[in-house]
Amino acid sequence: MNHGYETSLVKRVVNELVASIVSGEYQDNVLPPQVILSKKHGVSRTIMREALSVLISRRMLDVRPKTGTRIKPAREWLIMDPEVAEWRLRALPDQDCIARLLEFRVLVDPPAAALAATRANRHQRIAINAAFQRLVHASPSEALQSTAEEALQAAIVDASGDELLRQMGSVVRVGIRTMKSTMRAQPQAMPRASNAEIGDYGRVVRAIETADGDGARAAMTQLLTRSQSIWMEEAI
Repeated sequence: MNHGYETSLVKRVVNELVASIVSGEYQDNVLPPQVILSKKHGVSRTIMREALSVLISRRMLDVRPKTGTRIKPAREWLIMDPEVAEWRLRALPDQDCIARLLEFRVLVDPPAAALAATRANRHQRIAINAAFQRLVHASPSEALQSTAEEALQAAIVDASGDELLRQMGSVVRVGIRTMKSTMRAQPQAMPRASNAEIGDYGRVVRAIETADGDGARAAMTQLLTRSQSIWMEEAI
């Protein structure tokens, strides 16, 4: 069988298994035997084993003798994987999960802004300014504003030059995007960037422009404090 085709099959089965896990399809959080899963998903047992191995490596499944394949609590899933972060938030779209994600963001964005102020090259500074201008002039519609804000966040983290912060930032952005998608069924609950938050972003961008690391960190911290308050009020 073609290797690329096998990979595509495994990915398809992984996505189907995740959808079933997130929807709570499996009773007592126990998966059926592999032979049953293989028939259900229309693939060979080899493909099914590979798909299950993917979820095991991401700490979503636990295989033990006599007890079979069990689904681990979502809080134990490998959150540093952006895909798993999205799956976890789909499984646990509650206020506590939102709070943890926002706390995680505090570990990423302020130090990233401080590093961007001292490390960003000319092209990265231009990209940050361009992203900020898109946010300022974005339509007040949630989708366009969210896209502009996410692009600005990504530009700042990228300019930090820190690979770990880049990976963590990717998880944060996926998480925020997923939270917003789960809240779209209740438009009145969708938080949008306020004028005050956009002003905070402006202070972050100006501090980066002037190579003021401490100022960039302080401005980003102020932004996140304000944003966290808005998110938690809307989530109640």
